[in-house]
Amino acid sequence: MELIEYLTTLSEACPAWLKNFDAKHSVFNRSDFFNSRVVFYPGSCYDGHAIKLFGSSHSAYCFVYCDYLMERAAIENVLDGKERGYNSPIKGYHSLARLSLTERDLSPKGWRPHIQPRNINRTRPSITPYAFLEVLERDPDLNSEFGAERLAILFLGADAHASYDALFCQNNGNRPPFGILLQDHGFGGNYSRFGNEGLMHQIAEQTQIFPDWLIVGETTDVWDGFEIVEDVKGDFGGMHSQQRRLYKKIF
Repeated sequence: MELIEYLTTLSEACPAWLKNFDAKHSVFNRSDFFNSRVVFYPGSCYDGHAIKLFGSSHSAYCFVYCDYLMERAAIENVLDGKERGYNSPIKGYHSLARLSLTERDLSPKGWRPHIQPRNINRTRPSITPYAFLEVLERDPDLNSEFGAERLAILFLGADAHASYDALFCQNNGNRPPFGILLQDHGFGGNYSRFGNEGLMHQIAEQTQIFPDWLIVGETTDVWDGFEIVEDVKGDFGGMHSQQRRLYKKIF
């Protein structure tokens, strides 16, 4: 079975808040967003593979794309069609709204790190932090077979490990992620790997906040407690078109 075909068996209706989103009076409601199914993509750059998989299958409509090495202008250029990104998330969609957000919008009561990483060594300086929500609508000449009617993508110029902790692990009413895409690169510029025993996995274990599903790249070690969905083929994506497989939480 193809990966998108399998995810289609998990499909659900577009969240009411997103279906009824009014672009003329647009506001960010943290509770609405984080109590929907959210797919988290750490170190995402502008890879649209997570959106292709979950959005095309109608299994999730909300995404958090997080990368501390991507300038906001570079993301916006892709969204605005000025540049092409690999597996661009805007193919077949147009923007309804773009809302700039603050840390207070995302964590109004602040947050407490569960793990303090030591000896952080980034290969390049991190960019000026940013956060914005992009609401996209499917082009009118396309139907539901193409993908979700609407998508909501929260873009963060931030440390993905800390963002996982701050957004999902603070007992602040947010649901755990529905899915996470994990892809490690040998020279990707991340101070801790996203795969097994990396900092994000350590935070998940300490807080017991795990997704239901992982999409894991072939160069990445899967988290303990997940098993591969054997009858589902891998799907190729990302900068180097690596095969990514589906894993399910088992305990």
